[in-house]
Amino acid sequence: MTSEHFENFLKRLDPDRQHAGERYEDLRRRLIKFFEWNACFPAEDLVDETFDRVAQKLAEVDVLDVIGFIWGFAKHVRQEANKRSERMLQISDFPNRAQLPAQGETPERVVQEEMEEEQRARCLRTCLHRFSDHDRELFLKYHNVQGDHTEYRLRLAEELGVTIGALRVRINRLREKLETCLHNCVTGKKQGR
Repeated sequence: MTSEHFENFLKRLDPDRQHAGERYEDLRRRLIKFFEWNACFPAEDLVDETFDRVAQKLAEVDVLDVIGFIWGFAKHVRQEANKRSERMLQISDFPNRAQLPAQGETPERVVQEEMEEEQRARCLRTCLHRFSDHDRELFLKYHNVQGDHTEYRLRLAEELGVTIGALRVRINRLREKLETCLHNCVTGKKQGR
């Protein structure tokens, strides 16, 4: 993004430079969470991509609802990121992945296990995409905990306007639905939507 595009982008957020900077930072934090909750990584890069595209477009067209316009672009970038991740070969984060097979394991068995793991990962993505956007976001938020699980989940329940018990029931139902879908996908059983 050029400095001219960036300045125009900030002016569209708020004519006051100080307020525009605050809105930019707030929007940046919210978009990072949006991408993380949708399992799109690296979230910061996707936010930058969103802002770059929006700034470029704002230089070309007049937009009345800039915030809505930004969120529309973010959803489009999310879709593109999901498509890219489906086409990419995932590399496991486990450090022992690069090591040689354990004694007694054949290279064929190691390859077989890797293929099964890749299939499980594909099935997980497929099954998560069968959830509604709202259910998928809730499920990922609930399980994307860093720090104190209890406090985080209590705040999440409060945000949703439900009790922690109701939230757990909802998550358990989604988990059961996900487990059934995963089992059917991995075993090759046909399933309805």
